[in-house]
Amino acid sequence: MGIFSFLKNEEKEAEEKAFRLKTEEMLTKLTEEMKKGQELTENLSQDIRQVSSDVRRHDMALEDCLDALEEQQEEQRKSRDQVRKLEAEQEKLLKFLSVYQEQLWGMKRYAGQNAPEWLSQLELMEKAAEGARLSSGIAWIEESGVQVDYALHEVIEARTTSEEAMDMRVAEIYSPGVIWRGEVKKKARVAAYRLEREGQKSVL
Repeated sequence: MGIFSFLKNEEKEAEEKAFRLKTEEMLTKLTEEMKKGQELTENLSQDIRQVSSDVRRHDMALEDCLDALEEQQEEQRKSRDQVRKLEAEQEKLLKFLSVYQEQLWGMKRYAGQNAPEWLSQLELMEKAAEGARLSSGIAWIEESGVQVDYALHEVIEARTTSEEAMDMRVAEIYSPGVIWRGEVKKKARVAAYRLEREGQKSVL
């Protein structure tokens, strides 16, 4: 009875020891797995924080780009408005100068025919404004004797001539034209010579 009891106790202790070892092994493995899980969680949290930070930076950069784009578009709109305003002002100025030159031209014609003493004064007035006019890119179409150019001249009167060399040349300027920066803004209204042969009528 004593031997059997001793053997049973040894078996029981061995079983308990094996159970404890197995339990400790399982707890050790579980602890290691929990540590690994914690490390993974920490790494994942760090990655999430990094991604969130990158997303915020990207959003801020995108917002900055959008703000810069809006500012650029606003500046472009203002520039276009300013250009249109300047173009409108230039057109007004050109019309004013055209009317001024036309009136001055008429006064010079009248003075040349009726008051020669005033002609030199009018020419001095015209000369005084010449520098500013040329620097602004404005030129008058006012030369007589040149070949008619329909891009520059509007022929409103034909004058017959028997000289072939004078055919289709400007005989007289009635109203000067305007060229601004190479573009014809107003054609000169002119009389032009037309060669008339026997039996022919002048046609322009």
